[in-house]
This record gives sequence, C-alpha cells and structure tokens, in this order.
Amino acid sequence: MLSPGLQRKLLLLCIFCIGIGLCITPCQAGVRYISGGPDLFVSLDSTNQLIPGTTAELPVVIENKGKNTMELYNAYTLQPDYLPSTAKFATIRLVPGDAPIKVKSNPQIVGDIASGSLVPAAFVVEIPQDAKAGKYTMEAIISYQYVPQVEQQTTADIEYYFKDAKTTRPVEVVVRPMVVLAVDSVRSNNLPAGGEGFITFTIRNTGQDTGNRTSVYLMPEGASPVIPYSNGIYVGNLPPGGTVQPRFKVAISDNADPSQNYPVSLYAVYRDYEGNTATSPPVSAGVKFGKKVTFKRTSSPSVINPGKTGIVHVTYKNTGDATVYNAQARISVIDPFSSDDDTAYLGDLKPGQSADALFSVQTTAGATIKTYSVASEIQYTDAANTAFTSDNIPVLIEVQPASGPWVIVMVLLILAILGGAYFWFRNKKAADQK
Repeated sequence: MLSPGLQRKLLLLCIFCIGIGLCITPCQAGVRYISGGPDLFVSLDSTNQLIPGTTAELPVVIENKGKNTMELYNAYTLQPDYLPSTAKFATIRLVPGDAPIKVKSNPQIVGDIASGSLVPAAFVVEIPQDAKAGKYTMEAIISYQYVPQVEQQTTADIEYYFKDAKTTRPVEVVVRPMVVLAVDSVRSNNLPAGGEGFITFTIRNTGQDTGNRTSVYLMPEGASPVIPYSNGIYVGNLPPGGTVQPRFKVAISDNADPSQNYPVSLYAVYRDYEGNTATSPPVSAGVKFGKKVTFKRTSSPSVINPGKTGIVHVTYKNTGDATVYNAQARISVIDPFSSDDDTAYLGDLKPGQSADALFSVQTTAGATIKTYSVASEIQYTDAANTAFTSDNIPVLIEVQPASGPWVIVMVLLILAILGGAYFWFRNKKAADQK
C-alpha cells in the first residue's frame, strides 16, 4: 500500500499529464468534410409552350440536390461557413440549343445555391413568326464555385479549398402551332382625312395551324387617327397559306396628316387544333389616305344693282383627293340680301373637277355700294354614302349703282357719232373712186 505522500505525488503527476495533453491537442487535425459537390437541376416555373411571333419571359428554377459526407476526429469541431454541397457565386446562361428561339437576356447572377434550395431566374426570349412548331431542347449553362474539401487545422482555424465548375442542363420547350397573320396588301381608295371609307386588307396565314371559325379584328395602334366602326370580320376557315380579304369601315380624324402612314393592328380569334379558342399574335400594317375634301370658288364676283334681283354665278372646284357624290351648294345671305332660291345641284365631282351654281339674290334699295362676302357650303356624300358638309366657301357679290338716263344719252350720242363717221367715210370713198 502506497504511503500518503506517494499518493499525493502520483495525483500531482496525473494532473500534470492531463494539462500537457490539453496543451498538445489543438495541434492535431480536427474534422474533415468530403462531398461530391452541388448537384444542380433546372426546370421551368410555368408552361413550356411558346407562341410564334411573340416575345415572352421564360422563368426557370435552379434546384440543388447535393449532399454532404462528414468525418469527425474529435470534439473540438468548428461549424464551417462554406459547405461542400453549396454552389457559390452561381451564374446561369440560357442558350437556344436546337430551338429556333432568340434569347434576349444576358446571363443572370443568382448567387449561392445551398443544398435543398430553389433559386429562380427569368429570361426574355423571342420566338420568330416563322418558327416551326415542335418540341425543342434549350440549354441552361450554370457556372459556379464550390468547396470540395474543408479541413479544420486547429480549434480556431478552418481551411477551404474552392474549385470552379460548370454544368449544362436541358430545358424542354414546345413551339405551338398557331395561326400567324401576314399582311400582303392594304387598299384604302377614296378615303380622305376627316371622312369615312373602307380599308381592304389581304391577309395570309403563315402559321402551321388551321384557324377554324376565324374572325379578324382591327385595332388602332397608339394615337392613330384611324377609328374602326366595327373591328371584327368573320372569315371562316383559314388554313396554312390561305388568304382572306376582310374589309373594315373606318373614320379618319379631321386633323390627320395625309402625307403619313398610320399604324393599325390585326389579329385573329379562332378555334385551334385542340378545339380551344386561341388568339394569333398581332401584326401591324400602315394605312394611307388622301387629303381632306375641300372646295374652292374659282369664279369672279357677281354684280347686282341696289333694289334689284340678280343672278349670282359661282363656280366651285373640288380641290381634294376624293370624289364627292350628289353635291349641292347652298348660299347663306344676310342683309342687304335675300333669296328664295339659295340651293343649286352640282352632281358628282371628281378631284380637280368644277361645277357651276346659280342663285337668285335680291338686294335692298338702300344697299351700300361695295363688295360683300356671303357664306356658302357644299353638302355631299362619300363613297360609303355618308353625308358630309364642307367648310365655309366665301362668295363675293358686288353692289354697283344702276345705269341712269344720262348714261343712255351718252350711249346714243356715241352711236350717232360712230354712225356719222361711217357714212362720211363711205361717201368719201365713193367719190374718190369716180
């Protein structure tokens, strides 16, 4: 049996050894994490069906299914900041693959993708009008860094080893068969600014679906001065390559510039190959029209004597670009004039054509001697049989004094002098011949 003194010495030795062991432990290796790295997948967050002739946003979701494996050597373990299964500083880029699609967006920075998380990204894509219907595979290319190994060297230090990686994942999309409209021609004859008329479009189906029970709709674009009266025309079945010629009645704003083409949109509503109601992408077309219908007075002022009834003769000229039909002129007289025959029929007037109007106008006896301007207007119909009234066309009337008795005397005297001179000249000539 050990003496009490020896027991005390052994206890002190054990305490000393434990202390030495505690001092040596931090220099030993601690924990190591080993992993296969992130395992990334890409899927669409909405329908994968795309429509030709449109621009769409394609939302994608990145999922990380990576897992960690851990080996533990002692109890003095630190929690690492970066796990091997996390994709760090990730960037995703979408490329067309075999799809006839244009990607308009730049690569998207999505940051860190931890194991088990879902990270969204969105790309704007353009599907050309002539894109063929079918199933296609686009590609999502993800570039990132990860930590394949984490080592704890001491109770206070962890060492990380970063590695660059890249993975390519498929993104399946479907280009739907659609009715896609193309405008081959636009006709707008006899359509003036400030008037009404018809626009006829020749429309072709360049898509790959047959439009059953198809209606074509016309809509103005922006602040277009083209205003449709009825914007839907039923055209029936419209197969791929088929054409139709819908005609729309429209009105044109009064202040529209006839030297410009103004945009309109056309689209079709139809039953698709699945029997569902579908709408084609809108297509733009330019509409042109003529100048506003205007008239000009080309005749000289008419002359009337005070207290007399006279005939006011006015020649009107169509200075617009459209033919007017069943035109009639009307004069609006005021004091000192009156009229019981203030309307004259002009008939049809083509651009540049003129017609005469005669109005019976009476002048009061006390009318001031001067030139008067009175208002007139022309009422007419256009090619669509819509009635219009022109702007005011001023008519000039000169009030001149009536011829007095002295004027008659002067005329008779002049005639007598001319007659005497004639006989004198004739007699003189006869005498010279003898």
